[in-house]
Amino acid sequence: MLQKAEEDGRIQGIRVCRAAPRINHLFFADDSLILMRACKGDAQELMRILQVYEAAPGQVINRDKSAILFSPNTNSVDKSEVRQALNIVHEAKSKRYLGLPVSIGKSRKKAFEYIKKKIWLRIHGWQEKLLSKAGKEILVKAVAQAIPTYAMSCFELTKGLCDELNSMIGRWWWSQNDKDNKIHRRDKLTIPKNKGGLGFRDLYLFNLAM
Repeated sequence: MLQKAEEDGRIQGIRVCRAAPRINHLFFADDSLILMRACKGDAQELMRILQVYEAAPGQVINRDKSAILFSPNTNSVDKSEVRQALNIVHEAKSKRYLGLPVSIGKSRKKAFEYIKKKIWLRIHGWQEKLLSKAGKEILVKAVAQAIPTYAMSCFELTKGLCDELNSMIGRWWWSQNDKDNKIHRRDKLTIPKNKGGLGFRDLYLFNLAM
């Protein structure tokens, strides 16, 4: 029904560039993402399609679990008309989908600040006294440096944020394993073991590779 409405010009999907095909919906697991213009006519047509769908199999869409996201240049009048036509109140501004932010906004660093907090809570929750140096190394590589991997596979984080994560992990490592040594080489952490380093990831370079 969505494709037919698109072909008839009753709704219009979005495309990532001028030469790309228009997409009006995406399905993932039990979630449905509808992509269209933010105008009253498209919203009313979508509402009609949803009502036809609800009447056919008897499955009713849960409006309380539905949210809407507008592009930054959408004016307030269009937002109000679309929300009213679809009967959806929630706007997905600060929400996450599958663990990733729905909207990045102007500051990528701010959008992914939760990664820094997550790593901080994790490394400071470890019982360091019960772990050997090798055990702490495994925890850094397998847990702390693995936390941002999922986000890095989808987004390019800022170099500043990656540097902060590297520094935070580095400070924890040196404070727990080399308390008597006052001079710490930061680059030693990311140098391969066969060259005398510890073999930790440089998160920024890892992000670019992902």
